[in-house]
Amino acid sequence: MGVKLFVALFGATAAAQTLPEGPGKELVEVICTACHDANRIVAKQGTKADWQAKVLEMLQECPDVAQDERDRIVEYLAKSFPRHVNVNTAEAKEIEVVLEFSEKEAEAIVRYRQEKGKFQNADDLKKVPGIDSAKVEAVKSRVNY
Repeated sequence: MGVKLFVALFGATAAAQTLPEGPGKELVEVICTACHDANRIVAKQGTKADWQAKVLEMLQECPDVAQDERDRIVEYLAKSFPRHVNVNTAEAKEIEVVLEFSEKEAEAIVRYRQEKGKFQNADDLKKVPGIDSAKVEAVKSRVNY
């Protein structure tokens, strides 16, 4: 058994215990856990752009990892380990970047918070004029209050 195959199989076994299910998981298990313990991956959070930068950095010397595989790794990491934002303390720019709201929507959230007080839950966030309730529902798992 080759060293790479052994490392990949051993890494996949260890990672399987902690990585959430989802498309791309198998690539993360084989490629990423060959060098990193799965717990190190699980402990991180990031936006899609954050994960793209990290994957580019980590795999810059791995020409055998195809671009479509890199893209699937990024999608998996961004979905499984997204960055969170506290809408009661964050500035508009952070809300915009992390939750992928428009600049106008993020500014409306901050303005509403300043005028009405802290948000308690997603229902409070849905009360912000100009914010689509469906958009709030889509990101509510990444919002802290």
